[in-house]
Amino acid sequence: MPNPYLTRLNSFGKRRPTNLTCISLFSGGGGLDLGAYLARFKTLLASDVKPSFIQTIKHNLPEVKIYSEDAMLLTPKLLREISTLGEADLDLMMAGPPCQSFSILGRRGALEDPRGQLTVKYIELVAGMSPKVFVFENVPGLLNVNNGADFQNLWRYMQDTTGYQLFIRKCNAYDYGVPQSRERVIIVGFRPDIDCSQFEYPTKPSGKFTSNLPHRVPSAWALEDINDLPNHTIRVHSQKVRERYEQVPQGQRCRTDHTDRIDPNVPSGTVLVGSSAGGGRPHIHPYEPRVITVREAARLQSFPDWYEFCGSTTDQYRQVGNAVPVLMAYEIFSNIREILENQ
Repeated sequence: MPNPYLTRLNSFGKRRPTNLTCISLFSGGGGLDLGAYLARFKTLLASDVKPSFIQTIKHNLPEVKIYSEDAMLLTPKLLREISTLGEADLDLMMAGPPCQSFSILGRRGALEDPRGQLTVKYIELVAGMSPKVFVFENVPGLLNVNNGADFQNLWRYMQDTTGYQLFIRKCNAYDYGVPQSRERVIIVGFRPDIDCSQFEYPTKPSGKFTSNLPHRVPSAWALEDINDLPNHTIRVHSQKVRERYEQVPQGQRCRTDHTDRIDPNVPSGTVLVGSSAGGGRPHIHPYEPRVITVREAARLQSFPDWYEFCGSTTDQYRQVGNAVPVLMAYEIFSNIREILENQ
């Protein structure tokens, strides 16, 4: 019998959206998009410069229009044309601009980095599109780059440029029934004419399949009953690597390649992007001397099993590792939907 986590995860099948519309930028493999879809928003357009990333969204949500050119070329007029929104009011705009310039794993040039400038571009597009709500997601390092000065500048720019009512929270995925410790800064902005006095960030998972979930879902629950699922290609390691991984205790780090081995009894550490050229690698499986597969990483990120990833294996790992945990996004978007439906 499936464990409570898998029961809840795969209860999220294909949904019929409401008439609430949204546009997604810097979409990656679709963590925010899928969270909004499960919360019954109708995504009109998803955009990412990486074709294989945006193809993943199109493959799973075929009704969504896609744009894979440079985001710096986007304008409100172009967004309305491509999405076929026309002059209608947009309900939600969402984005997780590239976070490497803010991340503790990347360079800390912040807003001087061209990737940081994409954050400014998103804010300008929000101001031009004037959606009822916008969501901005990024890494916690955003808050303390240059001793917090960059974030204060960004916050003021966001306030002055949009005029929206802003909320901010540092959220951890494990609070939403996700078997992973993963912090993200989530900023929600409501247009001035929207009554958001009842808006709250969710603090726990919702729904009828949550009664048997512990407060911290063990990562082992994400790794059960996984054979024959898509994106579950096991990487073949050399005997030397396998022997090295066998010696790494659960919950500890390999001293050679700095890869963490999952402790099956607690949520995993933050799922990393993985790379054939080095850098952050997928976690080591708790019971086998190998790194986890794309599907196992997707389970830790709370992607339902029906959601398939396109592109090379490296592309697939990057889509999963860069994504917002789906069930965390779902809870936040569900609360936003309630605010909009009550207007």
